[in-house]
Amino acid sequence: MKHFQINSVRFKLVAFVLLIFVLLTALIAINNVIAKKDVQNKIYDTMKETITMYQNRLSDGFDIVDNYLTNFAYDDMDIRILSSDYTSSTQWYSSLYHIQKSFRSALPIYDMDGFFLYTLKEGTYFTETNTNVSYDKSRDFKNTLIPLLQDGVFLEKNNKNKWIPLKIADNYYLFRVIRIHSCYIGTWISTSAALQPLVGKEMNESVFFADGSGSVLDNNMPVKSIQVPKITNQKHYQYEEIENIKNLIVSCKVDFADAYIITLIPEDQFFMDSNRYTPLLVTAILAVSALMVLAAIIINHLVIKPLTRLNAAISSLKNGNLDTVVSTKKVSTEFGEVYNAFNEMVREIEALKIDVYEEKLSRQHIHTQYLKLQITPHFLINCLSMAYQLAEINKPDLMKIMLKDLSQHLRYTLSSGETVSLKQELMHVKNYIELSKIRYPNGIALFTDCIPEAMNATVIPLLIQNFIENTIKYEVVMGKTIEIHISITVTKREERDNLVITIWDTGCGFSENILNQIQDIRQYVKDTRLKHIGISNVLQRACLIFGEENCNFYFSNRPDAGAQIKLNIPFVPFFIKEEVI
Repeated sequence: MKHFQINSVRFKLVAFVLLIFVLLTALIAINNVIAKKDVQNKIYDTMKETITMYQNRLSDGFDIVDNYLTNFAYDDMDIRILSSDYTSSTQWYSSLYHIQKSFRSALPIYDMDGFFLYTLKEGTYFTETNTNVSYDKSRDFKNTLIPLLQDGVFLEKNNKNKWIPLKIADNYYLFRVIRIHSCYIGTWISTSAALQPLVGKEMNESVFFADGSGSVLDNNMPVKSIQVPKITNQKHYQYEEIENIKNLIVSCKVDFADAYIITLIPEDQFFMDSNRYTPLLVTAILAVSALMVLAAIIINHLVIKPLTRLNAAISSLKNGNLDTVVSTKKVSTEFGEVYNAFNEMVREIEALKIDVYEEKLSRQHIHTQYLKLQITPHFLINCLSMAYQLAEINKPDLMKIMLKDLSQHLRYTLSSGETVSLKQELMHVKNYIELSKIRYPNGIALFTDCIPEAMNATVIPLLIQNFIENTIKYEVVMGKTIEIHISITVTKREERDNLVITIWDTGCGFSENILNQIQDIRQYVKDTRLKHIGISNVLQRACLIFGEENCNFYFSNRPDAGAQIKLNIPFVPFFIKEEVI
């Protein structure tokens, strides 16, 4: 997961490749949608023009039939004879014969299924039909038409001067009826026969009539009715679902009747011609996908892997591994140059680190020795001065004791290493007290309280002696006894043993001014204007040996006593010198 962080090159390159793939896929999808919409528009417009043309041709044909019926009704004398009250039977039958003959002649001319005449006075009905109209159908027509003619249904306002759709014996027909005097003449044609000359056999099953209520006027259609808003709303494409297949509805209102010409185009036929190109499109998509995968593999091999190798080398270097080397085999020239520069940089860092480390060790050693020397001359001058005074007052015994103690003191100071055991430091402190008692008889009393396991702790030389020296320097006077107490314990701190050294006396304690100055002991030590070299030396040497973050010095005035110093350093057994340095 580390390699796929948002800000990583790997993530950005993978995201870029995926983005290109998504964009290409989106473009193909959008192109398909636009193409589908364009094909749909063209199919709709073409079919709309086609059925509009059908409607115009039907209107022209039905207008011709209308004109024939109208002229025949108003101009033919035989109609008048049949309607007259003063007609002999011979004239009546002769006129009837003439009308039948006219209808028979008109059938092939006007391509109707049949013509009929009905007289209201005598109730006479006769018809002339094509040969494909059976006797049973003719009887069904008669039984259906006569009640409607008698009721005047064809003369109602909504039906006047229009072709009227009727269902007779499970078939749909278009009727045109004209009344003249007391007679009705009319013609009819089946809805399928009306469309047959226009649409042909191929489209006969997809083009049909529907009345104003949406009822389909053809029993052969897979749908029986269509919602009127779908065939009247031309603002949007309308669909009808038939047997789980969406069909685009294209309709046109006819002029000669309260009806529509409708065609249903299955949606899957929009791309029948373009389905041939589907394999080519799939091949193109697969080719694009393969190219994207190939591009990803190439980018991974040429860019991501070398960067990952370089990143791993940098992480190893950050963890302190200076043996890190990046191989320049099988990489591009640019990365080879980067790898060579990195390897050279690692070699220079290693050499520089060794130089800095050696220089640091040298400086620490010199600084430690220098700090120790800062203390030694100061004390040595005081002791020599005291020896001179003893010689002046002719006290050779005391001078011998003092010189013996001084030699031990100098031996400890000059021969001890950077660290000593706490036991050695306490012995040195006692030796120093004995030297000081020669100068101040009965002026100093030392009390120590140290647990046995702390005696083997590692400390720096003169750690305790420096503070004892300050107490003697500033508190001890002739004729007064100063008590000096040293308490040493071991405590737990952050899962580590710590050595706690407490030094206090019965003197006057720190002045308020000094206490305010040494609240921040490290800042106090850094102040070059101050001359408390002893405190500065102890703190700096302890920080060099134990680490600055592990050393703590606390200064205060002890209740009902004098000054108190508490030292807190790590507890390390003296014989494990490697952990101390």
